Amino acid sequence: MLLSLRGGRSVGQIERRAVGFALLTSATISGYSIVDGVGARVSANPHAYTIALFVFDEIAILLFAWWRRGASIVHGVSATWKVALFGGALSLAAYWIAIWAMTVAPIAIVAALRETSVLFAAGIAVFFLGEPLRRSRVAAAAIIVTGLALIRLA
Repeated sequence: MLLSLRGGRSVGQIERRAVGFALLTSATISGYSIVDGVGARVSANPHAYTIALFVFDEIAILLFAWWRRGASIVHGVSATWKVALFGGALSLAAYWIAIWAMTVAPIAIVAALRETSVLFAAGIAVFFLGEPLRRSRVAAAAIIVTGLALIRLA
C-alpha cells in the first residue's frame, strides 16, 4: 500500500484502484508461482518444463495476435525482430533460472526473491527517470527487504 501512495495531485492518499490491482496481481503471481514450482518438480526436469511452457505460450500468443491483427503482425515484427528476440531470450533465461531454483529451494523463498524486481524498478524510476524519492517508497523498500530477511530466517 505504501507504493500506491499518490505522488501527483494528492500526496499521501491511498489510490484504492491501484491497491485493488496490486492485490489481484499478487494473487495471480502467487497462483502461477505455485503452479510453476509444483509443475517443475513433478516433471522432474525443470529445463524441459520451462521450454515446453515457453513454446506453448508463444503459440497461444501468436494465434491471439493473428486473430486480433491478421497478417499485419508480420510487418510489425519485421522492423523490431532483433530487439524482440533479444528481449525474449532474456525473459526465457530469467524464467528458466526461477523455475530451476524452485526445484532446489522452497518455492516461497524463490517467489519472494523474484518479486524484489519492484525494488529495481523503483530505483530505475528514481535514478534514471527522475521520479521523486519519497519517504513512503523508502519505507516500502525497507519493509520488502525486512520481509525477505524474515522469510530466510524462518
